[in-house]
Amino acid sequence: MEATDDWWTSYFDEVFLRIYRPVLSEARTAAETDGIEQLLPRSECRRILDVGCGWGRHSILLAGHGYDVTGVDLSEFLLGVAWREATEAGVEVEFVREDIRELRFDSEFDAAISIFSSLGYFGSDEGDERILRGVHNALKPGGRLLVDTMHRDVVARLFVERDWWETADGDLVRVEREFDAVEGISHDALHWRSTDGSTGEKVHHVRVRSATEWKVLLARCGFEPTDWFGGWDLEPFDHTSGRLLVLSRTT
Repeated sequence: MEATDDWWTSYFDEVFLRIYRPVLSEARTAAETDGIEQLLPRSECRRILDVGCGWGRHSILLAGHGYDVTGVDLSEFLLGVAWREATEAGVEVEFVREDIRELRFDSEFDAAISIFSSLGYFGSDEGDERILRGVHNALKPGGRLLVDTMHRDVVARLFVERDWWETADGDLVRVEREFDAVEGISHDALHWRSTDGSTGEKVHHVRVRSATEWKVLLARCGFEPTDWFGGWDLEPFDHTSGRLLVLSRTT
């Protein structure tokens, strides 16, 4: 599978939203937001930075529950959707179009969130270190960071080379995957066919880390992990968990 080094600059467009919105349903988003609020209560974490906010699915709900939220993303299209949906919901969210490796905030936020594997796009640790150091600078002393991501144990154990699904609109989506066990990178090619007969393909690469690697990376960027969860039910994390949620504090 081949993709440009900056594949993420064009990946998150109308097609991405059409494919993934049914997967990232309103019910799923509500459950995830409930978990965020349990781990980052408004009484302690009123001002939140949503790193890689996409179309604002968490930002909008959190703002509706009284949080002061700033969402950052590079996709002009997804931010346009986010702004319209926030307006329709009658809530105020600040949306900023920015490469999340270039965050420019200084001690402004009580907490930050990175949900649905929005780290790992840049191949090496360097890109994610730039993001995490920018998040660290954006947080007040003792600020918290919540990361939700895939983890290597479950990807390696339950690796699925091919998968497919049909969206509510009748689009057929087929995924082919390769996993580089040395570099820890999952290469995914999404092929789709819409109901009008049009077809297309998207390719992306994501670095998948173990919990141990996340612990080292976070510590290197000034964070101390305090809690590890295996999903949004907030059960303790182990190698069989479907997801990895790690809650950290700045050091």
